[in-house]
Amino acid sequence: MEKWLEGLEPVVVHQDLKVPYRYSMGATTSRFFIEIRDNQKIMGIRCPQCNLVFVPPRATCGRCFSQLHEWVEVGTQGTLETFTQVRYSTPVQPAAAPFYYGIIKLDGADTGLPHMVGDLTGKEPCIGMRVQAVFKEDRKGNLLDILYFKPAEQEKKPKGKGQTGRTGEKAKRRKAVKGKEATKGKKIAKKKTAKVKTTKTGKRAKSERKKVTTPKREAKEKNRR
Repeated sequence: MEKWLEGLEPVVVHQDLKVPYRYSMGATTSRFFIEIRDNQKIMGIRCPQCNLVFVPPRATCGRCFSQLHEWVEVGTQGTLETFTQVRYSTPVQPAAAPFYYGIIKLDGADTGLPHMVGDLTGKEPCIGMRVQAVFKEDRKGNLLDILYFKPAEQEKKPKGKGQTGRTGEKAKRRKAVKGKEATKGKKIAKKKTAKVKTTKTGKRAKSERKKVTTPKREAKEKNRR
């Protein structure tokens, strides 16, 4: 022990030291967040060699190490590939527990975007469900400008008689074909009945002729005799 501590009892104080600071996210990540903040667009970046679209974007491809410069817009809807539930709250979490984190593969992207899944109305998410990005009104230029991803609304298809969409169209076509076949069948049936009538009429005429000519022949035969 140092001489200057002789006769003194050391006191230990526990405290947290907060140091605010700012840092640059770089050109690639900055553009990604600016597009979300200003235009509510989610952008990806395509690799010219692998033809993969990365979301979030990166400056270098992790597979072939190509430099990436081709920006492409991806959809605000996607598919939930996996998820987990957060059951406890900490200061670093963006929402109060319980809530869900998920990996969303957006339409047009080849990689997953981690984000929160919300607006579930008391139900649990499921892998493979379709989700839609919900943007904040007051956006600052970070990933939390997307408030969360909610279940996507299913598109309503036009209803036919007891059927929907393409099935209804198929049913209409089938009915039209059946109607044509029915009219054709009626026409054919009419033709057949007409032929039968004519043949019957012809037979009757022949038989009537025979009946008319028979007495004359008998009279002629008697006169000859």
